Amino acid sequence: MGFRAIVFCVVAAGLAFVGLSLAGIVSTWGLDWVTIESEDTDPESTPEPTPTVTEAPLPEPVVEVELEIDPRYPPDTQWTVFDVPSALNVRAGPSTDHQVLGTANLGSTVTLTGQVVESPTSGTWVQVRSTTVTGWVFAAYLAPAG
Repeated sequence: MGFRAIVFCVVAAGLAFVGLSLAGIVSTWGLDWVTIESEDTDPESTPEPTPTVTEAPLPEPVVEVELEIDPRYPPDTQWTVFDVPSALNVRAGPSTDHQVLGTANLGSTVTLTGQVVESPTSGTWVQVRSTTVTGWVFAAYLAPAG
């Protein structure tokens, strides 16, 4: 002869109430409750978890590309800022989307680094070095010094 049992647990206010109901016996015996109270544990006796060390994946290797020197803008040559109202913005990258790092005044001289970027939408940008900043300028505002 089989019997059916229902076991349930209710947790409230830090106390666990476990109930057991046996079908057919409940009406005769009633429903018994078991109360389980949690004990406070001493925090000093609780072992510290062991940290897990996971290795981070290695970054992709950097591929070095040998840049061709643009003969129009040879490195380490002096160029003069011209055709600007007062100063030419020197930017963090080769477009007007990049932050302005400083300026090169009209008539001042800058040194080309040899880095040149040709953009189909914004033209030719060259990297320059001055006494105060290194950054990118629009090449149309430079002329060979001398």
